[in-house]
Amino acid sequence: MLDLIIFFVALSVLVIIHEFGHFFAAKKVGIKVEEFGLGIPPRAWGKKIGETIWSLNWLPIGGFVRMYGEDPHVTNKDAHKMGHRAFVNKTPLQKFVVVVGGVTMNMILAIAIFAVVYKNTGIPVETDKVRITDISPESPAAMAGMRENEVILKIMDTPITKPQELIEIVGKNKGKEIKIVTDLSTYSIVARENPPAGQGSLGVAISNSTMQPVAWWEIHKSVGQGFKEAYFWGKVIVEGLGKMVADVFSGRGAADVSGPIGMYQATSSIRQSQGMLAVLHFFGIISVNLAVMNILPLPALDGGRLMFVIYEAITKKRPNPDWEGRIHQAGMLFLLGLIALVAIGDVVKLFR
Repeated sequence: MLDLIIFFVALSVLVIIHEFGHFFAAKKVGIKVEEFGLGIPPRAWGKKIGETIWSLNWLPIGGFVRMYGEDPHVTNKDAHKMGHRAFVNKTPLQKFVVVVGGVTMNMILAIAIFAVVYKNTGIPVETDKVRITDISPESPAAMAGMRENEVILKIMDTPITKPQELIEIVGKNKGKEIKIVTDLSTYSIVARENPPAGQGSLGVAISNSTMQPVAWWEIHKSVGQGFKEAYFWGKVIVEGLGKMVADVFSGRGAADVSGPIGMYQATSSIRQSQGMLAVLHFFGIISVNLAVMNILPLPALDGGRLMFVIYEAITKKRPNPDWEGRIHQAGMLFLLGLIALVAIGDVVKLFR
């Protein structure tokens, strides 16, 4: 139950932050916000504060900000009557600011989360010492008696100061006996030619990084590391999406895709094995993922709406309202169908 509460609250915060980005940007450029909703209608509860209805909706998937004059079906004649507070009457630049507001807030949240994590764990700093961080059970390293935290000094009489040096030497000597000198002992190990998936020839995980503590007056260091972490995961997610699309078109499918059920399972597993700080880091990654997914140029997503704004900026005229509305509706149906398929896939994985 605790894991379910943590998952629901964390996911709700990510959605609220995203929609608040749209809300804040809309207010800054003078657009009237008619509703700020968590979940998808029908509405379960709502309260009007000022000019905005704040609502909870029955379908707990995402959220929305409904702006005055946002409906693509608004005709040019109706748009003229709506006045300066309507989304439709804002300049392409102002619309751009509103559309990317959610993605921007998700990235800011991710950077903040990563900064908090690194403030508590310290910042990774490279050293000239290659340390064993993990050993796979029944691997050559485990059978030889190697232990975690040993520092590898030499391999085949060659000094080791970087992980890549060890990887290259082991790669050239697969199937052969390798002599490894550490700060505690000397080992003779036969490197596997065909190690199990996820393991190397020796069965060790290595790193030359150490965690440097961050004092309270050095918060800028953890924020800087937060930027690097957000960029890293953004790159990983984009590359993963590219691979997924390639797999789909090649007929291999996308077996690694998970929805809310898979995310909940991951949250539960991470909390139980690594603790709450790791869960926080995981939702930082999810926040980056939401930003990347939303900026994709797909109808009904922020990226799809952005394409119409860019079209308006280039051509100096509004897109055809009927066509824009139909494209967004088709995109929404596609996305809901995709969410349903992913959820079914998660359920199938549970039974397997």
